[in-house]
Amino acid sequence: DICDGYSPCADSKYGSYCKGNGVCFGLYHKDDGYCFQPTEQDTCDDYTLEPVACPEPTHTCQDVCNDMSQCRDSKWGSYCKTWQNPAVCFGIIKKDDGSLCFAPTDSDCEGEPYYC
Repeated sequence: DICDGYSPCADSKYGSYCKGNGVCFGLYHKDDGYCFQPTEQDTCDDYTLEPVACPEPTHTCQDVCNDMSQCRDSKWGSYCKTWQNPAVCFGIIKKDDGSLCFAPTDSDCEGEPYYC
């Protein structure tokens, strides 16, 4: 998240979020980086600078699980194991052919972890 990596936003009482019009609250492109208008009002002109667009929404592990009957219909489901680096979805494996499988219910499910 851009705000978390930019201290004038991360350390503020405001934070940022995706507004209904598809841009991040308070974040603007400035020079080769960003500025955060609520805490940098003197140097972050929200009339002349381009707002930062929200990242495309990512599918959650459970969203991916819901598209796979062997996961959706299981007693487990899936979730993001955020404590691992890199974070991976519980049980979801990406096979060599690019297809996905759910390891807890598929004995032939081998490949790379599915990152979240």
